[in-house]
Amino acid sequence: MSTCIVLYKSGKDKEAQELYERVKNQLNVLKVEELSCRRIETDCDFAIVVGGDGTVLRAVKCVSVPIVGFKAGRIGFLTPYKIEEAEQFLTDLQDGSLVLEKRWMLRIVMGEREFDAVNDAIVRAKTKPMSEFKVSIDSCSDLDFFADGVLVSTPTGSTAYNLSLGGAIVIPSCEVVQIMPVAPYYLQNRSIVLPADRNIHIVSQLESELVVDGVCVGTTKEIFVSRSSRSFSLLRPKRYDFFSVLKNKVGYGKGVNES
Repeated sequence: MSTCIVLYKSGKDKEAQELYERVKNQLNVLKVEELSCRRIETDCDFAIVVGGDGTVLRAVKCVSVPIVGFKAGRIGFLTPYKIEEAEQFLTDLQDGSLVLEKRWMLRIVMGEREFDAVNDAIVRAKTKPMSEFKVSIDSCSDLDFFADGVLVSTPTGSTAYNLSLGGAIVIPSCEVVQIMPVAPYYLQNRSIVLPADRNIHIVSQLESELVVDGVCVGTTKEIFVSRSSRSFSLLRPKRYDFFSVLKNKVGYGKGVNES
């Protein structure tokens, strides 16, 4: 019998309890608890996370085991199952119909501090609405932007803040990183897609906030971004269709006759 833990978003305790009742006879559930910021070291096969994509993002940094997401949020790129599909999940698990999908992260260095980002990192002007940002990529010529900020995102994060800024949608398996100026003054609102092994250096003329996966972690005038040595794993059914989620949840590529 597989062992697991159930972690849930604050306010989703009823959904987590319902899921527990549905799976407890076929899984050895070690604990059911609200997800917090603390690290969870538990010897189990996987973690079930109840919430939205944001909850999965938080769980990634709290556990070292594969994660299977159950949707109790809005979008669902990282949560392939609904609560009422618990029996289907158990069937997929028993039949060996789950795929282990490994995804990489970004490493952000700010002074002596380091952070790992699942989705993205943004440097944004703090004292004034806009600032001048200089972006250096390895030994190439510098790029200069007068903007609210500069966003760097992974393929996983391409459908998060990057998408709302008009950035490119990237299939999660791609080995690329994306740079996007935020609300630039000139007509520079196009993203740049680079190989994931490139090193990025961003310098702001003004003191700016560094936001990693939606959380402000401090202020700085420069950061260094590269591919992290850390990764995380998601469990999803073989039938999971990334493009179906795009159509049904975001509306991208949806025909006029599709409801």
